[in-house]
Amino acid sequence: MKATALRTAVIMGVGGAALGLLALAACASSPDENRLTVVITPDFNTYVTSVDAYLTRRCGSLDCHGQPGRAYRIYSREGYRLYTIQDGSLVSGQQPTQPEEQRANFQALVSLEPEEMSRLMGRQGENPNQLLFLRKPLKIERHKGGPAMAEDDPGYLCVTSWLKIPVVQGDGTPIPPAQRAKLSANALRNCQTATDFP
Repeated sequence: MKATALRTAVIMGVGGAALGLLALAACASSPDENRLTVVITPDFNTYVTSVDAYLTRRCGSLDCHGQPGRAYRIYSREGYRLYTIQDGSLVSGQQPTQPEEQRANFQALVSLEPEEMSRLMGRQGENPNQLLFLRKPLKIERHKGGPAMAEDDPGYLCVTSWLKIPVVQGDGTPIPPAQRAKLSANALRNCQTATDFP
């Protein structure tokens, strides 16, 4: 009698779970193929000319973010290469960081927290330490690489100056890249100093 009651309870439990899953599936809406989520990103051109060199030099070595398996992966001559074919050969460490690698680095950074990046850019870069990308090297959150930035170092000032370049108007209208502000002379010096560290 006990075995039959147990079998009945198991069958009812499995059947109930299956009915529950069917009910959930019936309530789910179908995906909207026309829906598009736009991420507001920082200025790409300034990233390429002023920021990428610092990040690849500071964080792109093979024992840091210049390796496969990292959520934020950096490609550069200092570490892991984006294996693109050039003139029939692979990119080596002897060649400078390639434009495709700079694009991939930018996309990796923006993709870490796309919603938070959009909010930050909508706030004109106000309170950039909300980004995980800055919280970790500042040791606000656990970072395997330890403290890699300080709020008064030239690299941090370079990155935050870049994030403060307005890319949208107050109403959310995009500012065309050619009409965006440029880094100040002081910010450019910070970017250069950050790149020149030993």
